[in-house]
Amino acid sequence: MAEENVIKPVIVLVQTQMAVNIGMCARAMLNCGLDELRLVAPRDGWPNDEAIAPATDAKRIVESAKVYSTVAEAVADCHQVYAATARIRHLNTPAVTAAEAATEMHQATLSTDGKNRPAVLFGPEASGLDNDAMSHADRLLHYPMNPEFTSLNLAQAVLLFSWEWWSNRAEATMTYEQGWEAAPRVELDHYLNRLESELEKAGFFPNPEKRPNTMQKIRALFSRSNLSSQEVNSLQGIISALISKRG
Repeated sequence: MAEENVIKPVIVLVQTQMAVNIGMCARAMLNCGLDELRLVAPRDGWPNDEAIAPATDAKRIVESAKVYSTVAEAVADCHQVYAATARIRHLNTPAVTAAEAATEMHQATLSTDGKNRPAVLFGPEASGLDNDAMSHADRLLHYPMNPEFTSLNLAQAVLLFSWEWWSNRAEATMTYEQGWEAAPRVELDHYLNRLESELEKAGFFPNPEKRPNTMQKIRALFSRSNLSSQEVNSLQGIISALISKRG
């Protein structure tokens, strides 16, 4: 599925106490490609200029945030609702980790041809979501943190979920070697044959019987390195420079 057709989860902040935290949550969201923020009865009202500065370049997320009076209104158009909470025993509602929630969301989006709209509820900073808010969720979202210190601030909680959703996308970067092309074996073989020849001239193989085993180890070393053509050329240049210096 093309990324532009993916339905992104809605982040719903319920009765947030400090506008600065709303701005920080917006920044965390945009870091991970999420851009729909909904607010339920923020304590200090809305709009609030104190949310702008901490949002930095995510200012547009803050400015486009929608405000609702109740959780029910905020999630009325959503198909999956997750409630982030430290209390995982509530009304027998199943609990999942952020990674599991992200996987479920992507799978649901694929199986419904992009028509599934998920939402994640985050409660007030001091108390978290109350029972009434959690009753609107079909899943509890739980972070299994260090049991000796489980406290997360609001923006951290939003970022942890957002990152899991972002990294579970079909288009997610799995390795920084994407697009990397290994050199053809003929280029590596040519380099190793040349290296062996120059090592022999330099007296690197005092014991001829050990030469094959030594070269096997050297070949294995370079084979594991998955060198590009440019890197092989650089190694060839090193040999050329050493030959020139020796000459």
